Amino acid sequence: MVVAAITAVVAVGCGSSSGAASKVAVFPMAGTPDANTHTQISFRGASPAQLTGIKVSGSKSGKHSGVLKPHSDGNGASFIPNKHFSSGETVSVKADPSLVGEHKGRVRFTIASPAPIGVPGHVQGDPAGNPGGAQHFKSRPDLQPPRIDILSKKKSQVAAGDLFLAPKGGPGQDGTEITDGNGHLIWYKRVPHLTSPLDFRVQQYQGKPVLTWWQGGVHHGQGQGHGIIVDSAYKQIAHVNAGNGYKADFHEFQLSREDTAFFVIYEPVLADLTAVGGPKRGSVLDGIVQEVDIKTGLVLFEWHSLGNIRTTESYSTPPKNAPFDVVHVNSVAEEKNGNLLVSERDLHSAIEIDRHTGKLLWRLGGKKSNFKMTGSSQFVSQHDIRRLDDGRITVFDNGAPPYPGRPARGIALSVKGHTVKLSRSLQRPPGTLHSPSQGNVQGLPNGNFMVGWGGSTPYFDEFNSKGKVVLDGKIAVDDDSYRAFRFPWVAKPSAPPDVAARKKSGGGANVWVSWNGATEVAQWQVLVNGVPGPKVKKTGFETHIGLGGTPPVMTVQVQALDKNGLVIGTSKVVTPG
Repeated sequence: MVVAAITAVVAVGCGSSSGAASKVAVFPMAGTPDANTHTQISFRGASPAQLTGIKVSGSKSGKHSGVLKPHSDGNGASFIPNKHFSSGETVSVKADPSLVGEHKGRVRFTIASPAPIGVPGHVQGDPAGNPGGAQHFKSRPDLQPPRIDILSKKKSQVAAGDLFLAPKGGPGQDGTEITDGNGHLIWYKRVPHLTSPLDFRVQQYQGKPVLTWWQGGVHHGQGQGHGIIVDSAYKQIAHVNAGNGYKADFHEFQLSREDTAFFVIYEPVLADLTAVGGPKRGSVLDGIVQEVDIKTGLVLFEWHSLGNIRTTESYSTPPKNAPFDVVHVNSVAEEKNGNLLVSERDLHSAIEIDRHTGKLLWRLGGKKSNFKMTGSSQFVSQHDIRRLDDGRITVFDNGAPPYPGRPARGIALSVKGHTVKLSRSLQRPPGTLHSPSQGNVQGLPNGNFMVGWGGSTPYFDEFNSKGKVVLDGKIAVDDDSYRAFRFPWVAKPSAPPDVAARKKSGGGANVWVSWNGATEVAQWQVLVNGVPGPKVKKTGFETHIGLGGTPPVMTVQVQALDKNGLVIGTSKVVTPG
């Protein structure tokens, strides 16, 4: 029974409830009503050598030959057809191994029909400008990151680590920004014009900490872009795209324990909307969860909300001039048991998906909740649903629409059996802040919570385990950040320190030095005309050093020293201008 499966997953948190682990999974999964014409067919749960006898045919396009490409983990392969499928046709897949969802020896799914109304045009991006809250540096005049103001802080109670934000949407530069706990800049990278950065954070890849973010064009509540991964030297090591003909949406770029990536995708397709007062052939945004093999770019898993979620479950209604966003998927988290915990904003619900079969195991919240939501545990139009190590589930509860709704909050929910209780509620004092979109809750190692208040507000807060604010901060200019995080981060840039020098009118020189992204610099050693000069303590992102006129300053070079006095970086030689 489904109820028993729900109890096992929630209370025990391990094992698959599908009973189909011995079969080979196929994606797109059986019954998918709207696969892409460019789809590959992914097989999971067998080595490539075991995947024999593959036959693929379309009801319109006929038989398909192709190439079988192995997944990097050796636990599957993707069949890449030599030609695309046709819109509206049924695809039949057969193989020698037993397949999940097969009927009479075949798995069948349908190719989508294109929607007459697509995603609206690009409306957001870096508007440039030079706002008063932007920072300026002599050694890096190309960087103008927004100032991060720490409004209050209880030093003894905050968690360890730096702050990670991705300012966007307001005047000035859009980019990824790391600061220390006092708001002092550590690293900034401006993204290209007419693109935005979202979901900037530290994750693990190949056993090492890396920086990740999504980058691309942002539309009304959706985006089309890709994921970026850089190492601790700030070298890009991966550019990750969604597969099967789709573009990755900005809501999620989550790396897995298996070094794969999860994306959210919004795809406009035709669907029957008569159950919600719409047309028989209406435009719908299918909310798709996709897992991509980072090394090969092949698709490992793909789940479509259409075919799994009824349109009547949505709290939204079909608009007249845009596709109907039935579910609005906005976060994907990998559970300890390998299943996926997914946030569906327009259902006011979290769902659990079996990663092997794609089966929807349970719903928490919304119209068809498998759990009793007690007290103030029900969330509305939420973002960023995750599970903590202690089993609680965190949610950023936007509390709207309808606008303005109730004030936003971060919440932690305890789940026992089929009952959900509110364990912790976090609101920015005095509890009146509204956040109609975006936002996140991050559980920190010391029991604290980091809350980013999302779009339309520049604020972020850290709360202790009792729900008291221990850090209150904001982006100085009229920007916002999709999410806000705190992580430990140690980095040494591959590029050298940057230095600028200007002659003083009375002799000597003014020197400014910085090293974008370096975390271990304690002092700067100045070399004047090639000879060691003063050592100066590092102060903030850029340090100013004044040099006297004796001897005359002909050239300047600066070395970065760590806390032990060792040289860890050396700038180019410059001549004061």
